[in-house]
Order: sequence, then C-alpha cells, then structure tokens
Amino acid sequence: MRWNRWIGVLLVAVMVVPAMSAFAEPDAELRIARRGADDAEEHGGRRGDHHDAATGRSPAGATPAASESPDPGGKALFDVKCSTCHALARPLGKNKDRDGWTTTVTRMQKVNGCAITDAEAKAIVDYLVQVRGPAGK
Repeated sequence: MRWNRWIGVLLVAVMVVPAMSAFAEPDAELRIARRGADDAEEHGGRRGDHHDAATGRSPAGATPAASESPDPGGKALFDVKCSTCHALARPLGKNKDRDGWTTTVTRMQKVNGCAITDAEAKAIVDYLVQVRGPAGK
C-alpha cells in the first residue's frame, strides 16, 4: 500500500511541476540578453540580410556617420570579440548613439558573459559610434 502512495505523489509531481514552470516569468536581464527575433523583424524577417559581409557594404542610406576612417584597433577588437557569439552583420545593421552602443556592449559583457575588458568595450563602442551612429554623441 505504501508504494501506491509514492507512485501517486511522483505522478502528481511529474505532471504539476512542468505545468507550473510555464507560468514562471524569465528573469528580465536574461530576457533582454536573448533578443534576436526583434532583430529579424526590424530587417524584413531575415537576420543578417541587412549587411553584405562579403563586400562590407551596408544598404543605401546607411553610411558611416563620421567622415573619418574608423579606428583600426576598435574594428579589430569588434571583429574578434563580437564574432565569437554572433554574425558581425547583426550589430552592423543597427544605428545607435553612444549611449545605445554602450548599453549593448555592456550587456554582452555583464549578461552574456563575453570576455571583453572595459578598455576593449570602450574601443568597440568608439568604433561602432563611428561606423553605425552619430559620431561623438
């Protein structure tokens, strides 16, 4: 008779616990870090089609904000550090000001755990502001 009770408890646990987890809201920071679908919607449904990685060209009208050439150190860091987790076309398809890029790079450091030092983050943000945002803002 005892084993019947344990089987009943086990069955309830197996059915109830997964059902309850469907109602749990994920942590807000992780929800922000797991973005991606919004990127696809912003660019016509396909991720990565907003920047031609082969030619390095962006669509018409998406020219670098600054007329000066980008910092080669920042570009090299961007190429190495950012490509470890996602295609480089993903951030290069966005236009953000300095605050926006700082928020994005900080999220990659703190939430996603990318190995970027604060000095490297600053260089990457400087590069992204030069090529994909209003310079110096």
